[in-house]
Formats: sequence, C-alpha cells, structure tokens
Amino acid sequence: MGPINNLLKMKLISISLGSWLLGLAAILLTFSVVEGASLSATDIKGATITSLIIAALLFSLAYAPSLFWLRRRLGGCRPAVLFPLASALVLNIPVFLIGILAIGRTLATAEAFAFIGAFVLMGTAFGLAFVWNYQNRDIKSARWR
Repeated sequence: MGPINNLLKMKLISISLGSWLLGLAAILLTFSVVEGASLSATDIKGATITSLIIAALLFSLAYAPSLFWLRRRLGGCRPAVLFPLASALVLNIPVFLIGILAIGRTLATAEAFAFIGAFVLMGTAFGLAFVWNYQNRDIKSARWR
C-alpha cells in the first residue's frame, strides 16, 4: 500500500469525521432548542453513540462505495450536484424509514425529525466534500474522453 492510497484513505476518514461532527452538532442543537434547557450528559452520550454507530455503518457501507461507483460510472465528478443529492437523499432512505417508523415507539416526533435532518446534513456534507476532494483524480474510463 503506497503513500497515495494512505492519503486517499485519510481523506475519506476526514470527510466522514467532519460530516459526522456536523450532524452531531445539528442533533445536539436541535435537542437543546426543543427541550429549552441544557442537555444532560446522558442525552449527549445517547445522541453521540447512536449517531456514531449509524453514521459509521452508513458512511462505510453506503456513502463511500456508492459515490465511488457513481464517479466511476460518470467518468468523473460531473455533474457535481448528483453526489450530494445521492448521499443526502437516495442513500439515506433507510434512515428516513427507520426514523419515521420509530415515531411514537422509541422516538418522539421532534427527535425522529432531528435525526433525519442531521443525516440529510451529513449526507450533503459528505457528498460535497467527496466532490471537492476527488474531482481532479484520474479515472480509467472510456466515457468523457
């Protein structure tokens, strides 16, 4: 494994961590606004662990492989708007379904929509950062040449 592969992996990990932190901040901000009081350590811990587990699975199993496939299929990162759209809306459909189905069972309505909104934000950030970091990489494809 060469230094270029290590750099690409580090970029992907940085994109994932940055997207997750942005989403976590949105979740915690939403909870503090909805509750109107400061969050307890239990609230913060629960939101952090839950969002981290779901985001790690989603980023590694859906976002990254799908966006690399889309990039290879299109022969690059053009049109760039497809990447954030795919990661924010299409790849988050399971999160949307789980969030909506959990309303009234394990999540309050505000909590479910906070998680859905946070994952839309995470997906958008991941897609934009993906395009920003991988748009100029050479692709071995017959398309667009």
